[in-house]
Amino acid sequence: MNNYIALRKANRMRTKLLTEESQAQLKEVIHYLRRVSWDFCGIELVRSDLLDISIQANAENQELFHSISDAKTFVDEVKPSLKTLRAGDYFWFVAPLYFFGWGVEGLILYPLVPGWVFEFSLGHLMRLVVAMAAFCGLFRRMMEQVGFPPREHWIKYIGWLVLYIAALYGTGWCFTKLAGSIVLLRLPILLYALFSLLLGAGLYGIQLWRYGKDPRLTTRV
Repeated sequence: MNNYIALRKANRMRTKLLTEESQAQLKEVIHYLRRVSWDFCGIELVRSDLLDISIQANAENQELFHSISDAKTFVDEVKPSLKTLRAGDYFWFVAPLYFFGWGVEGLILYPLVPGWVFEFSLGHLMRLVVAMAAFCGLFRRMMEQVGFPPREHWIKYIGWLVLYIAALYGTGWCFTKLAGSIVLLRLPILLYALFSLLLGAGLYGIQLWRYGKDPRLTTRV
């Protein structure tokens, strides 16, 4: 079995052994680390370690963290140990999301406009490249600036999010005007939806396969 999937499955099963409070604390920490690093293999290893600590603490009638400051100290210490990802690593995370989104969009539009033909232009391609770059650069920068716990830094989060959306749609509008008429591919709406869903699923499968090959998992699974 894929090492990453096996560890993630084991972590989910072990989480059910914790008290509700420890589960909530663990969830908040892991969700935060996932947002600021996207090193999913490293985060699953951190979750496994926290589960060991939590199970022992619960056996002694204690929770995972005594206070929010303890959790903050923990995440500040563990963040530097997570793997620094390259641009290609972010591509494998972001690309399936885009294609799944386009596939769902196509399925929703098909009953409404069954005769519509999707035209993939050079402008669309340029928008996709910018979307990937913006996510890997600006959006990542945004999340790294959000401290723990995230709910105490929501104004900064919203500010970076607005900047990300403005950069994405602003450049997208420009590229559509410049190169929207240069059509590279035409697909009927249903074929477009199915193609996007299959491509998204294939990229997601490659993503999981790459995670399973992470050498850090071999000693834990």
